[in-house]
Amino acid sequence: MQFGRMIEGLDTVAVRGPRDIEVVGLGCDSREVAPGWAFVALKGEKTDGVEFVSKALEAGATAILCDRDIPVPPTVGFAQLAQPREGMAEAARRVYGCPDETLPVIAVTGTNGKTTTTTLIRQLFRGAGRSCGLIGTVLNAAGAEEVEATRTSPESPVFYRWLKKSLDAGDAALAIETSSHAFCLARVHGAHFRVGVFTNLTQDHLDFHGDMESYFQAKCRLFQQADRALVNGDDPYGQRLMAERPGRSRFRSYGIDQAADYRVTDLRLSPTGTRFRLTTPGGAWEIESPLLGRFNVYNLLSALAATAEAGFHLPDLLPGLATLTGAPGRLDRVDCGQPFGVMVDYAHTPDALEKLMAEGRRLLRPGGRLHVIFGCGGDRDRAKRPIMAAAVASGADVVWHTSDNTRFEDPERILDDAAAGVPDAVRQDGARYHRVTDRVDAVRAALADCRAGDLLLIAGKGHEPYHEVRGVKHPYSDRGAVEAVLRGEPIARPWSEQP
Repeated sequence: MQFGRMIEGLDTVAVRGPRDIEVVGLGCDSREVAPGWAFVALKGEKTDGVEFVSKALEAGATAILCDRDIPVPPTVGFAQLAQPREGMAEAARRVYGCPDETLPVIAVTGTNGKTTTTTLIRQLFRGAGRSCGLIGTVLNAAGAEEVEATRTSPESPVFYRWLKKSLDAGDAALAIETSSHAFCLARVHGAHFRVGVFTNLTQDHLDFHGDMESYFQAKCRLFQQADRALVNGDDPYGQRLMAERPGRSRFRSYGIDQAADYRVTDLRLSPTGTRFRLTTPGGAWEIESPLLGRFNVYNLLSALAATAEAGFHLPDLLPGLATLTGAPGRLDRVDCGQPFGVMVDYAHTPDALEKLMAEGRRLLRPGGRLHVIFGCGGDRDRAKRPIMAAAVASGADVVWHTSDNTRFEDPERILDDAAAGVPDAVRQDGARYHRVTDRVDAVRAALADCRAGDLLLIAGKGHEPYHEVRGVKHPYSDRGAVEAVLRGEPIARPWSEQP
């Protein structure tokens, strides 16, 4: 695509250089720039893209887009963008051929359930012998290509690049997690979604949004870009969405407790799987899957309903139910032959922890104790810390309070913030409440305290393969730590929680 065509109609302050120069790719990370690419130099929270313009030019960039007027060689196309993030997204969409106009894209937003729902959509297609793209917290995928993701919703050039890869790979559809940040920071700006899914809304990211209403309104922006909206009718904010019907989407609901277009009835939960009757506008089916827990019923329900709303024949996808595994690190069992249960989960919000406690109770053997390891992330929403701790204290028999990605914050202050939500009677009970700052030590101690019939839930990190301390992501996983302890192997811990 020619540079002039790429920037045509964009809100620009200044344009210089040859307009007929070819642009074959676009990115805002100089490390990924290749010959013929346009580089977008934006000022971020930690770095300024202008500092990397020279590296992008050395890598073969033929055009530079920036939020300021900067000098570039006369042979290079240059545009100063009045709205840099929106302009970057629109330029990326054009460079990659507007793949969202052809590829059915299902966008999932909400506080909890995004990763599992999008993963299940992909697994349903794959189980039926069809490929499906994925953009999310754990994985970006197109066809058979899979790459570990770095954030829930990538920057717009990466987003559109994966859409193009998915389209070229012949995928039947693509499922994407759309975070509230994705809308506020224009990461999915301009995209056309076949279906937009709203899972739920509970307290999270208030350090970014300020209050729940702003958080909610950020989520609502999805329905300005989606043909159809699929909303959890059992969620209070979902009910508000159904009443207000913002945006241009055609709305339908799903749920268990309330009447809905896609509804679960005759729900039967067990420690080995789930059964229910699914009633939809197109018919009714008996559903059986190996997924565990009520919240996974919501995830599976939204995945099935979303594919139907996207125009796919639901019975064609049902054969894949038996092979569903869900997302990594979501109620993920760890079995080394121990006489008690261990599960790793990503729950890191008050609502997710409450739901995890409830599922733990359902899975607990009679007479067993429910142990929970949890922590709160550093440099994130401090207001939710005591609420998270209160949720764990009210649901667990034994609380193991520890660290979780302390980042640049003092771990003891994080623990103090959260401990305020634990009732005094629990904190003062040495058999019920354990404060262990180091996460590895907490895992060791909790496993040593478990006895036959108990269940240990390790919350917060889920699939994450690292523990972040002072800006360094050290290799670590809760699953790996548990397996090492149970096998009597050492755990590498190249960090100290102490500041």
